[in-house]
Amino acid sequence: MGHRLVLGTLLLLLAGACAAPAAKRPNPTLPLDEHRALPIIVQTYKEVGLTPTDGRVIRLTTGKSLRVDIGTLGHRYGVAFVTQADQVLLDPKSDLPPHTPGGDLPIVQGTGGDSGAVILVLFAEDYQDDESAGDRHEATAITSARKLARDVRDFLTQARLRKLP
Repeated sequence: MGHRLVLGTLLLLLAGACAAPAAKRPNPTLPLDEHRALPIIVQTYKEVGLTPTDGRVIRLTTGKSLRVDIGTLGHRYGVAFVTQADQVLLDPKSDLPPHTPGGDLPIVQGTGGDSGAVILVLFAEDYQDDESAGDRHEATAITSARKLARDVRDFLTQARLRKLP
């Protein structure tokens, strides 16, 4: 009887050792910081042969204003990297285009003196990384930077093809 108890206990211990490990929680992620995003946008402009300019504030059709972070020399199009702090100042339903991660690139147009301006709106939360979570990364800054550069490149290519002002 004692051998059976010891053998049973040993089998239970071995079975427990073979069980699948508990599911690992994903690393916490943060949106790409604006101070890191803007140089990536500027570099992408240069790679496609356009000259980036300082941003400006444009008036939206709703009457509110949007800060364009990077403009385009000789043209009225540019890029706004919209952080959570920027979004607080705007109505997401009327001032900003629909936010559909993975969908079409969102753009807004200016009005009044800014009529003809076409601005790519990049939501910071769409460019996540877990760089501050140690050495086992799931969403690296390199991945988010490449995604940002791709989106800017796609917009600039379309702006040229459509001959935006």
